Amino acid sequence: MVKRLFEVAEKILHMVVLLLFMDFFLPLWNEMRGIEDAPGMEPEQVFMVGFILAFTTFVGVTAPWKSVRTARRTLLLWALLLWAALSFFWSEAPEMTLRRTVGVTLAAVYAVALRIRFSDTDFSRLLGWTVLVALGTSLVLVGVAPHWAVMEFPHEGAWNGAFLHKNVLGRIAALGILFFAFLCWIDDRRALWIGALVLAAVCLWRSESASSLVLVCVLAGVGIALRELPKRGGLSGSVSLVVALGLATVGFYAVLNFDLILQLLKRDVTLTGRTPLWAALLPILHDRFWTGYGFRAFWLGWEGPSAEVYKVMTWFPEHAHNGFLDLWLELGCVGVLLGLGVLLSPLAFHGRAAMQGRPLAVFWVLLGLFVLLYNLPESYFMRPNGILWLLAVAAATAPEMQEKGL
Repeated sequence: MVKRLFEVAEKILHMVVLLLFMDFFLPLWNEMRGIEDAPGMEPEQVFMVGFILAFTTFVGVTAPWKSVRTARRTLLLWALLLWAALSFFWSEAPEMTLRRTVGVTLAAVYAVALRIRFSDTDFSRLLGWTVLVALGTSLVLVGVAPHWAVMEFPHEGAWNGAFLHKNVLGRIAALGILFFAFLCWIDDRRALWIGALVLAAVCLWRSESASSLVLVCVLAGVGIALRELPKRGGLSGSVSLVVALGLATVGFYAVLNFDLILQLLKRDVTLTGRTPLWAALLPILHDRFWTGYGFRAFWLGWEGPSAEVYKVMTWFPEHAHNGFLDLWLELGCVGVLLGLGVLLSPLAFHGRAAMQGRPLAVFWVLLGLFVLLYNLPESYFMRPNGILWLLAVAAATAPEMQEKGL
């Protein structure tokens, strides 16, 4: 009984930490109450750091050999973090680089510890319940406090739910669709997860987040192909070929009908100003092609290298709206190669099993693809307190033992 209570309490604490990684409610609360960021660490950040340190120490002490073996299987991750730490020596803002490196490393270590501590199915359930709480709360807020949960101009009518912006709700809803669809596949409580899937679809639709909606459609096609084609007796090579051809066809159609798709998604041909921004950034990449300007040391307003961008733009971006461009700006070509290695690790670890239609392998491959593709129009890779960074590390981590048959 005591052991069971401890397990429940531990999972609740993990859910709280994961919700904080998702930017759940607190940023919205601070915005609506007019609370400005205070210098130093916020109480929730102190809690997160303390809990992560305690939890990772516990995992290291209780499962030392499994921790070492798992760490050895994620060498690209540690190489990327080491490169980020070394960028302190050439950074435009060394103190910022040091703080952000510590934060992103803590998040990565926490993700690896979660994968060691929980089985794949338990970890997916933990993610599912966490997102269900976030989306359920969002729906309640839309009903009882629409002035909090529904955006005004220029995104009038779009839901932001329990989050600060509609795109955050869209991102979490898109992740929810992935988690809930997988749990419908493997879990006995199918009716629960089907209901959760409907909730996630409604939140995604009402958030009006075009990037998340398109991404879900692409991943749904890949997931259905990986699940159904092996049942028809196809070889793994045939499956991969069909999936590749399907994605190529969709991409080709999208290119041919680009203007129509942008019109349907209410976007302009420049992708809401992204393409001029990318054009302005490309010459800057050549100045520090291999090393970049230091981790989190480029976008510093008029005081940093980003001032060169502001001089030629009509707006003031806070990031490149592309995770790989930001990685290149901060850590150079070396950082991009290491980052791609981390993002593609799920394919290396689980690709063969995914082609055979094994649920867990399909889940990790799709999660890895989600993070990779989401970072094409947005920039959320290696964000210290970001859920996508935590999930990218979790997908790139491969503990030795996985459930048989899954």
